[in-house]
Order: sequence, then C-alpha cells, then structure tokens
Amino acid sequence: MKREIIAAIDMGSHAIRMKIAEVDKSGKFRELESFKKMVTIGHDTFTMGRVGIQSVDQICSILELFKKSLAEYQVERYGAYATSAFREAANRDYIIDQIRLRTGIQVEILDYAREQSLTHNAIKNTLPDYGMLIREGAVIVVIGAGNIQVTCYKEGVLESSQNLKVGVLRIRETFENLEDVELRYNEILDEYITTNLECVEFFRQTKVYRHLIALGGEMNVVKQIVCSEIPGGDDKLHKSDFEAFYREVYDSPRERLEERFDIQREQAELLLPTMILFKKFLDNIQEDKIHIPLASLTDGILNILYEERFLVYRNEAMALDILASARVLGERFQYNRIHAEMVERNALLIFERTKTLHGLKKERLLLRVACILHDIGKFLSLNQHSLNSYQMIKSLEVFGLSKREMLLVANITRYHSGYRPLHRDESFFSLTQGERVLVAKLVAVLKLADALDKSHKQKILLDSVKLRGKELVIKGHVKATVNTTLEEWTFQKKADFFIEVFGIQPILKISKEL
Repeated sequence: MKREIIAAIDMGSHAIRMKIAEVDKSGKFRELESFKKMVTIGHDTFTMGRVGIQSVDQICSILELFKKSLAEYQVERYGAYATSAFREAANRDYIIDQIRLRTGIQVEILDYAREQSLTHNAIKNTLPDYGMLIREGAVIVVIGAGNIQVTCYKEGVLESSQNLKVGVLRIRETFENLEDVELRYNEILDEYITTNLECVEFFRQTKVYRHLIALGGEMNVVKQIVCSEIPGGDDKLHKSDFEAFYREVYDSPRERLEERFDIQREQAELLLPTMILFKKFLDNIQEDKIHIPLASLTDGILNILYEERFLVYRNEAMALDILASARVLGERFQYNRIHAEMVERNALLIFERTKTLHGLKKERLLLRVACILHDIGKFLSLNQHSLNSYQMIKSLEVFGLSKREMLLVANITRYHSGYRPLHRDESFFSLTQGERVLVAKLVAVLKLADALDKSHKQKILLDSVKLRGKELVIKGHVKATVNTTLEEWTFQKKADFFIEVFGIQPILKISKEL
C-alpha cells in the first residue's frame, strides 16, 4: 500500500512545533518524530503589535533545524501554518516574506475559523468517544496562547461557536508587571478572566452540558502533572483531582511550581491563567471528568495534507457543523427558517442538475450557507436588505469557514435579489477573476431558487430540473387554487442573469394539482 512521509509545522505564539508522520491511503498515521521549540513571537505581538527582528532570527534558526529533519526523513509534503501572534502582527506580511527568503519555507497564516476547523478535525480523529460525547452534550474548549475557542454541542448538533482574544499568553503579557508587586494578583487575574468570559454564549444560556473536552498546550502539562501523581491515571482528569491541583497552583508562587513539578519557567507562568480559565467551564459541567484528547493543531494539519494528497474528504461531520453554525446565525438575526430551507432545497436541485454547466463541486457548501443567510439583512432594514446581508456576513464568523470563504458567501448573498455585479462594485471586483466567476455562477443559481419562493409561502414544489439543449427546464406543481403570478414574474426577471452567466435559458413550467 502506498505510504508517504508528511510533516506539519505549527508556528504558535510561544512555541514552534513540528510533527513528522507516515500515512497510507487508508488514512492510518504513524508518528515518526515530533519537535517543540520555545519562541517569543507572542510576547512581541501582544506587547508591541509587531514581530521583532530578534524573534525573526530565532524563528529562522528553528526552521533551518526543522528543514534538516525534513530532509533526513525525506518528507514529501509538508504544511506550515502560523496562528494568532502572526495573525495580529502589523508587519506579518514582511515577516512571512523574510522567512520564505531565508529558509525556503512558505508559511500560511490561519484565520480564526480555519484554525478552529483544523483543531476540531484533530479532536474528532483522535478522541474515541467523540460521537457519543457530543450527542450527550459537550462543550469543547481550546485554550491557546492568543485566543480561546468555545464550541457547544447538544444531541450531536453544533449550537454555538465563538473565538475570544483571551489566550493564556495574552493574559500573562497583559499583567506581566503586576505579579511581583500586587499581593492580590491572583484575585485580579480571576476578575479579569471572568469579565472577558461574560460574552461567551456557554455562560449566558440556561442549557447544561454534560461533558467538557479540553485542549491546549498548557492543559497537556496539567494532565501530565496530575495524572502522573494518580495511581492508574488515564487520559481523563477527575474534577476533584483538577480542583486539588488548581488550589495548589492558585496558592503557590511561580518559583515553587517550577521546582515542585520540574517544569520550565514559561510553563509555570502560564499555569495559573490556564487553570482559572478551565475551572470557569468545569464549574458549569455535569460530568465529574474532563476529557483531554491527545490532539493538537499539527494533527489537524496532517489530516488536511492526507486529504489533499489522496483526494479523500472523509469528514462529512465538518460540513454539518458549518451548516449548523450558519443556522445559529440565522436564528440570531430572526431569519425566516422555512423560506431559507425551501430556497436551499431549490438551489441544491438546480446545482446538482447543472453540474455540466458550472463544473463546481466543493463550492456546493458555500451555496448552502448563502441560502441560509441570504435574508439576514432584513434584521437591520427591509430597504436594500441584500446589501445589509453582505455587510453583516463579511464581518461574521461561521464555524469552519475561512474569512475568504465568508467574503465569497457575502458577495453571493449581495446579488441574490434584484442587483447584479457591476464594475463600480469594489467588493466584487476586488476578488480574483476565478472568484468572480465562482460567485456569479452561484448567484445565478440562488436567484432562481429564491424566485421560486418569492412570496415566502412555499407554493411551488419542484418535480424536476433538466438541461435540454440551450434550455434549463424547471418543472414544479402547485395546488389548483394557488396563484403563482408573483413567482413566475420574478423568475423571468432573475432568469436574465442565468442566461448571461451560462448562455442557457431557464424555463419554468408549473402544473396544477386537481
């Protein structure tokens, strides 16, 4: 069976990690080696807003060492990604270019949504009981150096997902000069964290979740310390053991933690904010255990490399999470759920029957998200609601979709009504030529799908969509007493753009049920 050596590089805020693994076509991984080197990127960004030149030298030295290992293992494919410290640095573009020129390694900066989806991909593929846990109700908390990801599931369905800029290193840098001079430092830290978590949906709703799935670099340190002191300890932390360790960390100076648990100073400094953050969530969980999967961002990167190499897209659950997240946003902005579902159903049928025209496949998911969110602009105003939808969507986050993908969705929704892309539309023409064509194709489909339910009364039920020469014949039926003049008139108006994009005339044929 064909095997390949692949590698993942995670350029985090206070450490650069690399994992090298062997993978076969079936998706079976065998880890060969992993590396971790501490860096000061986060310190620079969170205090100065930019990455300093000394940090650049440090990064390049580490990457040069990593390159030697890549060569020794004859790595055939690798992915290098940077997270919050690079994402927020004012000089990130220059630094990425310097790294490329000095080391030959091309680094991609992950936005929040992409980082979150990669991490969840790793959790799903490494936590044996994942399916059961989210069905019973679980909150997944990923605490990084610069940000926190909080995702809630009930009955296996994603209910909310948020990213917050309150990572442990960011907190540490905020209070860097306070610990040694303020006797009530721990209390102040606790108050600061509590205030920043007030906006988290998990704490604002009345639902109670059963399980806590915890992930983060320092949480692994907690697990190693606590589990090593518990006879027969496993990969789950009992609430009582966690709380005992929490009290010790809360009451001990940093120097004592370093000596007591034989850990580095950087790890000791981040233990307290880590423990405080996780305890906030643990206090609101039914189960008396914390699940800590042996997963990391590098595992998520390896999974993506595998999927790209073998053209295997095995995680259908991710698409369901994306759609669930979009529907959560729709509910937040009081969308017409039944209308959105009808538009989505119509659009999917048209999309599937016109594959030879548009040649798209994975973009089907973007179309579905656009169908769900196309009318949320009405929450602000009925006037120019499609423009409002565009403005809202491009500033929102949907779990699993990158900022670029959200920009595409925003543009698709902008033109679903009476408008069409014009040269003066800066947002549309700032896209690449390929992206403009993609958006136009999906807009043409969405326009027809929306026209078929113009009255929002679900009058027309589609029976078939067929390509016949230069015509796209759409057949549907209605009850004998139903008047579909509004839908037919709107369909004819919106068909013009479909003709412009595809060179095909849409024809609507409606039969009446007796």
